Amino acid sequence: MNRSIRRRLGALAILAASLAVTPVLAEEPIALGWVGPLSPPGNYSGGQEMQWAVQLGVDEINKAGGVLGRQLQVTYEDTKGQPAEGSAAAVRLITKNNVSAIFGEFHSSVALAEIEEAHKYGVPWVGTDVWADDVTAKQYPEVFRVSPANSLVYVKAADWTAEQGFKNVAIIAENTDFGQGGAKIIANELQAKNVANTLVTIDLNQQDFTPALLRLMSQSPRPDAIQMVIAGQAQYQLVKQACQLGLAPTAETKLVGSSGLLQKEVWEVTGSCAKNLLIVNVAQPKSQWNDKAKAFVTAFTERYKRAPTGVALEAYDTLGVVVEAIRKAGSADRGAIVKALEAVKFEGANATYNFPATKSPAWAFHQFMDVPFTIIQYTAENQSPEEAAIVYPKNWATTDKILP
Repeated sequence: MNRSIRRRLGALAILAASLAVTPVLAEEPIALGWVGPLSPPGNYSGGQEMQWAVQLGVDEINKAGGVLGRQLQVTYEDTKGQPAEGSAAAVRLITKNNVSAIFGEFHSSVALAEIEEAHKYGVPWVGTDVWADDVTAKQYPEVFRVSPANSLVYVKAADWTAEQGFKNVAIIAENTDFGQGGAKIIANELQAKNVANTLVTIDLNQQDFTPALLRLMSQSPRPDAIQMVIAGQAQYQLVKQACQLGLAPTAETKLVGSSGLLQKEVWEVTGSCAKNLLIVNVAQPKSQWNDKAKAFVTAFTERYKRAPTGVALEAYDTLGVVVEAIRKAGSADRGAIVKALEAVKFEGANATYNFPATKSPAWAFHQFMDVPFTIIQYTAENQSPEEAAIVYPKNWATTDKILP
């Protein structure tokens, strides 16, 4: 063998050896963006719970090998319950982090700002706990929602109120798309059933609700039920002050709140005043949990030393829906994910999700319709939502009596 051939063979051997010891570079992670309130004036306890649930899911997926052979990398943006913060966060995630999809959010007004950017850039956006009809009523092809629209939940809540025989209902609503939209739906439904109602509008930054509550107390007749359409921590102070005034929750006046009252912080702020609260809860009752729900509740409780609420289940499932769409698309391409979301059918912990393209009513577009929905009542101090009594619907009810 001549010297030239030996040199070439030697070079080939060295190249082969180097290839054998050089690891194959893994593909870049799939970038996703999460949005939600992690500080005031937003509902930061709900936002924190959502973030925890998502990170738990991300860790599980990455440990199992990721998606399409790639790890997930989620960037978390604190939107503070402010539309301007949500809009800026969406732009950062899209242009700086180059995310394949955005998901999350707790406040409807913030979501409405975010979806404008998602639509502008053609980025899929999936809402976790945003209820204003307009989120999906705009019928943007990129926008999907796992939580209910106001028109899905509050028609049923108003019907239940009328069925209970309440005659004079006060509606206390925040001055946002969610609050005013929900209040209008409740009022219209109550009026159709000849139930008198009064609207009180509050600001989310408000701390003293005493004047408004005193006006309700001076009404004749006094309200026999108060329905709060409030997403944030403002409910905590409202509950505490209504209790201290002796207005509600009492035998004479029931107090009904929204998902912002599901976190255990409500007990830390209001103490025993939260006892007998009624709450609209978007979650399956414990008796209906599937294996995914049971595993999630166990893992969440072990990691965070607290039981998850329906909001956490929604957040966990929102991630699951996005990941399922990426798998179905076989790609992290934004347009491909949008198309996959339109065809997805995903069994999550809280429900089995799909997103119809129904265009009438407008809010039904890309709206998950079979949202699990209960009205629960805390019957003992420091109760978790899963331990609370279920008063609606009848097929899931654990009691036929409302306390006190």
